[in-house]
Amino acid sequence: MGLRQFIDRVEGESRTLTVVDRQAPDIVQGMLDDLFEEQPVDVVEDGGAGSVPSDTVVISRRDGSALRSSLESIQNAILFVNSDTYISGARDLDAVDTPAAILGLADTVFTVEGYPDTRKQKFLLIELSRYIEARAWEHGVGELHASFQYLSRLRDERGTQDVYRSLGGTDVDVNIYGIDDAPVPGDIEAATYTDDSGEDLRRSWFVVYTHPSDRTESAALVCYRLPAADGRTGPWKGFWTFDPDRVEDVRRYITTTFQ
Repeated sequence: MGLRQFIDRVEGESRTLTVVDRQAPDIVQGMLDDLFEEQPVDVVEDGGAGSVPSDTVVISRRDGSALRSSLESIQNAILFVNSDTYISGARDLDAVDTPAAILGLADTVFTVEGYPDTRKQKFLLIELSRYIEARAWEHGVGELHASFQYLSRLRDERGTQDVYRSLGGTDVDVNIYGIDDAPVPGDIEAATYTDDSGEDLRRSWFVVYTHPSDRTESAALVCYRLPAADGRTGPWKGFWTFDPDRVEDVRRYITTTFQ
């Protein structure tokens, strides 16, 4: 069953996203609605009557907790961002500032289309991959495991290449996985693992960071590309988590299966 087993175990969790006293234009709300369309996130508006500022986004979780961010921060991190930001490396690791409300969607399974779909939904997963990479870079220690499906992505995406060049300059044990269709740039310090016949690796997208002494700093993004009935590229299905046990289970599976 492979990595997809971890997604199946999480599926079923849902969240409510509330926009409090929205003052932003309708087009912004429309972009937010589109971001979570057909996802297990209910988007609602609230006129606001308490101490919560206008244009605040609140994520409510089943345990009664809530995380808040300004709608502006979500615009800047996802809604108003284009793919060139990630590909070209227009944003350094120290500039990654993922809104708390987005982080609060942890352990929620998303199913998103990739290229040529023009919606922003995949940016949620890309943003979390950068967030986890930035967390590893900030700590400068621990283990990072990242799959690119095809190693050529490190050559073709300058932004991704810069990220892993920066990570390789720390004491983080960086491990890269993918189909061996191009050499990893020689100035990236990382262990590389390939399996050209492995369907599990070909369909996997993961970024897993484990901190050596503080398990609460560990994090993982786990995604799997679903097959398409018509033979075209299928959607990505995945989630991110900060649950130390889930992160460790994924790390253990990766190291015992792909290394």
